[in-house]
Amino acid sequence: MLPNDKRESHRCRWMTFWTLAVVLLAPVPCVSGDDVLNGYGVSIAGAEFGTEKATFSNANPGVFQTDYIYPDEATIGQLANRGIRLMRVPFRWERLQPTLAGPLDRGELLRLQKTIDTIGNHGCLAILDLHNYGRYCLATRNGKKELIIDQVIEGIRPVTADHLADLWQRLAKTFADQNFVAAYGLMNEPHDMGNSDWKSISQKAVTAIRSVDVNKMILIAGDDWSSAERFAISNGSVAWIADPTGNFAYEAHCYLDSDASGKYRLSFANEFRLDQKIANRAEQRLAPFVSWCTKNRVRGFVGEFGVPANDPDWNRLLDAMLQTMQRSNLSGTAWAAGPWWNDYSLSLEPSNASSKDSLSLQLLRQFSTYK
Repeated sequence: MLPNDKRESHRCRWMTFWTLAVVLLAPVPCVSGDDVLNGYGVSIAGAEFGTEKATFSNANPGVFQTDYIYPDEATIGQLANRGIRLMRVPFRWERLQPTLAGPLDRGELLRLQKTIDTIGNHGCLAILDLHNYGRYCLATRNGKKELIIDQVIEGIRPVTADHLADLWQRLAKTFADQNFVAAYGLMNEPHDMGNSDWKSISQKAVTAIRSVDVNKMILIAGDDWSSAERFAISNGSVAWIADPTGNFAYEAHCYLDSDASGKYRLSFANEFRLDQKIANRAEQRLAPFVSWCTKNRVRGFVGEFGVPANDPDWNRLLDAMLQTMQRSNLSGTAWAAGPWWNDYSLSLEPSNASSKDSLSLQLLRQFSTYK
């Protein structure tokens, strides 16, 4: 996830993650791209929940605290107390902007704002993560339709790149002066985009953000589920974003199960029977993304990674992955904390006592800050 030209002399760099590890509750007066790309954090799930329901759409976004939640003080505070300084917050477009190109929903924006404020009050940094997979679920006269951005339906494009740009311009206006917002994550895992051009779509969103905010880092996810292993194959050999500030990074995701889905359907023992070289999997899957970033002289970020959190065998691979990321100058956010996970095997939700945290969270703490 790689150093680039540093065009940030005009920006204050009052704190690094190393300082934050000591000053746990200090506010963050100014954030640079280096702050985002220096250490490891955690995604906190909840605000993107409930979208799998057959009734979900912009007209029926679900009920707060019944169908979905936002990260709360307990989760954020416990992660902060464990030295986790970067927190990625997934949320859904349909809830925040129920009318395309319309105003942001006040209630939903206040919920997001409260979460970001809580993160900032703990001396931590937040990434806004639009968790929509390159789509928007639109209610129509013929029922709901999950529409790809710029997809043509009966001669028209119901959801366009301009709509995404509009959303991000509104969000950037809202959060531009809030220094504990570290980065804007344009879109989680765009995939199967059909005839839509993710490169031009993402560029339009970047341009819209820069019209109102020239300071925040922007994370541009790769197409094809943001696969680190397939990054060059899916996105071409050449980097595509033009940003006059240079304050951006490309985002890839990397899971270590056999199909890289992050579902971990097979036990480690069964995976090992299928692949005797599984110990090398992390380095092999990250290598294409590292190579692509190096060749293009751009920075990279691993927006999601994780393993079954209490499995010692999988955590040995996670250790190897974090070491590989550190050697490659890649930071990232692990998937995922959140109080509604119940028995989800990848859950990083902290325990009431840090000694009872999952193996993955304990390991992540060891790598949470590096230079």
